[in-house]
Amino acid sequence: MTYSKMECLTMLLVVCMVAFGEYAGIRDTIFPEIAALAFGAWVMEERPWPGAAWTIWLSPTLGAATGVLLLRTLPVSLVALVGIAFVFVLLELKLFRSAMSPSFSAAILPIITRIDSWAYPVAVCVMTAAIALVSQAGDRKKGRPGDAPLPPPGRPAHASAAAEWRHYGKLLFFILLVALFSTTWGGLYMMAPPLIVAFVELAHPGGALRQKSMPRLLLLLSACALAGTAWMAVVVRLFSGPLWLAAGLSVATAFAVARRLHLSSPPALALALLPTILPQEVLYLYPLHILVGSAIFIVLGQVWFKPAAAA
Repeated sequence: MTYSKMECLTMLLVVCMVAFGEYAGIRDTIFPEIAALAFGAWVMEERPWPGAAWTIWLSPTLGAATGVLLLRTLPVSLVALVGIAFVFVLLELKLFRSAMSPSFSAAILPIITRIDSWAYPVAVCVMTAAIALVSQAGDRKKGRPGDAPLPPPGRPAHASAAAEWRHYGKLLFFILLVALFSTTWGGLYMMAPPLIVAFVELAHPGGALRQKSMPRLLLLLSACALAGTAWMAVVVRLFSGPLWLAAGLSVATAFAVARRLHLSSPPALALALLPTILPQEVLYLYPLHILVGSAIFIVLGQVWFKPAAAA
């Protein structure tokens, strides 16, 4: 198959990010959500996160800094940190009227992977700035006006304040429930940060992701996680090849799977890249974690977050 110019640019960005982290010996600069952000901002016809292009830079950067700060300062459990990070990012999104749901992933990733280096938010800042600049240039080239600021992701349209906070409360409750289950059961990556982003988007009553086929969405998320694991196992573990090659092949495969299923979901790209930062003892269980976590979040989104007309 052939790849578009923007798909190739996305793969190049990912390869450069991973190669820098690999050869500079600073793995904390590898941010898997970059693949999702570039895919949504550069490849998809319409950005899945309405709003000004600068929010692509600001919101994930704030989220990344928030996650590291919480990890370094609060001596509480992992589940509590995930919940606190979710609340802080939600408040940040409301403050700047941003719809950048990947910010949740930016904040929760360092908590789950125990990344407490400030190199992480600095890297997120630099890479999201590059994505935002290219996206803004593309908008100008197409004559597309800057989008008006919108409510944070997951907020029901025209919802009252009470209904809005009830919605966010349900999101937080179920995320904490899955976090508690995954840490107790030993399947930590059932709450992989990209899955939390997918859940937030899926829970939106009028969201585009909600209109997709749920079986195909489950297949896409699981297949991308499996592809990332397989390339890591073959390229890095078996043949001792470079990490950047496994990363590039993982993203290329994710593009191919998405095209084959006729389904676009940015979190799937991040799931394909996440194996590049996983410890070896978790790597081969990762696809199972994602399969179970995806199924749980999809069921929760369909059962407990119904459109207003059906509620």
